[in-house]
Amino acid sequence: MTSAPNPRANRWNDPRFLRWLVLACAVLLALRKPWALHTPQLWAEDGSIFLTQDEQMGLRAFFEPYNGYLHFLPRLIAWIASRTADPAWWPAIYNGLAFAISVGVFARMASRRVELPNRQGLMLALVLVVGTGEVLINVTNLQWITAFYLLLQVFLARPTTQAQRFGDLAILLVVGLNGPFAIVIFPLLAWRTWREPQLDNFLALAALGLCAAIQGWLVTHSGNGLSLHEGTEPFRPFMGLSVLGSRMFTWTYLGPNPVKAWPLWVHAAIGVTFIGALLAGAFRADPRRHVRAMIATAFCLVTAACAYRVRADTWQDDNLVNGDRYFYISRVLLAWLVILEVDATPRAIAYAARALCLAGVLSHAPRFILPAPPDYKWAEHCDPIRRGVPANIYTLPEGWWIEYPGRPKKQ
Repeated sequence: MTSAPNPRANRWNDPRFLRWLVLACAVLLALRKPWALHTPQLWAEDGSIFLTQDEQMGLRAFFEPYNGYLHFLPRLIAWIASRTADPAWWPAIYNGLAFAISVGVFARMASRRVELPNRQGLMLALVLVVGTGEVLINVTNLQWITAFYLLLQVFLARPTTQAQRFGDLAILLVVGLNGPFAIVIFPLLAWRTWREPQLDNFLALAALGLCAAIQGWLVTHSGNGLSLHEGTEPFRPFMGLSVLGSRMFTWTYLGPNPVKAWPLWVHAAIGVTFIGALLAGAFRADPRRHVRAMIATAFCLVTAACAYRVRADTWQDDNLVNGDRYFYISRVLLAWLVILEVDATPRAIAYAARALCLAGVLSHAPRFILPAPPDYKWAEHCDPIRRGVPANIYTLPEGWWIEYPGRPKKQ
């Protein structure tokens, strides 16, 4: 016996509503970091790596690893900007394309082919989840947003047209070569292909596998190492668990003040309890078990990789700024697990999930709009690039600058 259709659920999944929700998420993203659009400036490696290497190396820059792997989208955006506009407009092009690609994730989630429940909440979590905002609307950290294109492939229904088929493969190849996340998501897509051995799944697995192999080889052979930490300190699990607890629960649902006020053991205990309960509940037997299990597994893979990469266990304290990008995907995935419980049975779980969602929004609301950084007047100081002469040009974040070497002489 099947249950009767839920009219409210059908209304929320109406394509017209989802299109409006994509627009709403785009507006929220712009409101979250408005200065990135109305006063655009380059961010970190935007200028010191992608801008300068595009000019110095040309097309060879696309094959140049940075931090141990390829960054296809930043290279492409730098290439487009340098060949279509005056340097004064380059930050606007960088940030504008980063914004458009981020909105594309919302549009992808709104597709009828994405087989995820509660998609409305999952879409909003990408914008509303707490964070410093360093991953939002900039080219350097675009990989943390585009990783969700790869994850969504795991929940995508089979393509019904050649355009959809080629579009899926193109997204996997472009995004798979934009950061190391093809390595992390590959086991999930392999899991899906094993469960559903269909040609389209094998093609998607092959495309992502190719990217994972390329990025994996570069990560292990580029000389950068798997971890950004260069010291020899032994692993400190207590500090690592404390940082994980503060970033995943305390800050997310209670705000920043308790992170500073409470001792490390409290964050560690809360983090272990909260994350452990969510992960255990994700594998309970019900119609959503497969979806939750995929997300929970993705959380474990991403969190383990990022924890080793950033080695937060070596930090002396947690200031909520250091390395926040390494916790963004994990924080969103954990929020997704909570959102998937808002209509759970028993109702006590549903009410607890709703309370957590409300607490996360309310505790974050006063700081939703990120404060504007200094304006380094890019348009007034980019003339050396226009003329091709060496200069130091200040960009974001504060204290960062481009050591512009000058335009190389033509051979």
